[in-house]
Amino acid sequence: MNVRVCFKKIILLFLCCITLYSKAAAQSQKATFFLQTDFDQLYLNDSIKISKCVIYLTNFKFYNHAELVFKDTNQAHLIDLLDPSPIQFNIPANQVYNRVEFNIGVDSSTSVAGILTGDLDPRKGMYWAWQSGYINFKLEGILNTKAQQPFQYHIGGYAGKLNAIQTISFEVNPNNKYTLSFNFLPMLQYCLAQKQFELMSPQLKAVQLAKLLSENTTCIKVQNLSNE
Repeated sequence: MNVRVCFKKIILLFLCCITLYSKAAAQSQKATFFLQTDFDQLYLNDSIKISKCVIYLTNFKFYNHAELVFKDTNQAHLIDLLDPSPIQFNIPANQVYNRVEFNIGVDSSTSVAGILTGDLDPRKGMYWAWQSGYINFKLEGILNTKAQQPFQYHIGGYAGKLNAIQTISFEVNPNNKYTLSFNFLPMLQYCLAQKQFELMSPQLKAVQLAKLLSENTTCIKVQNLSNE
């Protein structure tokens, strides 16, 4: 085949791909979620300093009532909540949905699947071992008392009663932006009141702390700001 003809075919194929991608983008609607914590509240009275807060958000699904209409193709989002970037989904245009569901943490099937890549790569520092699985979230810092008290909570576990994954859902509407707020203060208050400054393995208390975080996570629509 003539080299010039072959080159023209490659260019035409490239242009077709761009056109198809543009059409697909034009036929989608965005669902955007900003992420925040209550750490500003903690900083105000200078009682607690947070040095690390990393969390897994996984298995995002969008429903129209009981019908699943869109599922995130990204297996997991590893988020640094000290410097978070928004999570955005391109959902088919005109697709109706009224609820989003996702997990805080990594499910059991993923935990036993072996070494994975991307945000689930063990080199990210969020994987214990196959017996224990992934760390769902890490929270580390210092309690500013007369003697500064460090604390670190690595919350995870996937087997039986030690399964710490939390599934939560919120009402949402197409083409809007929302803020997911993860409020750690209740969890911290509970731990510090019991003088528990470290938790580094799957256990029943880890499940309890994961539930506390889940119960204090909210989703609020960003007013007057649509995904146009």
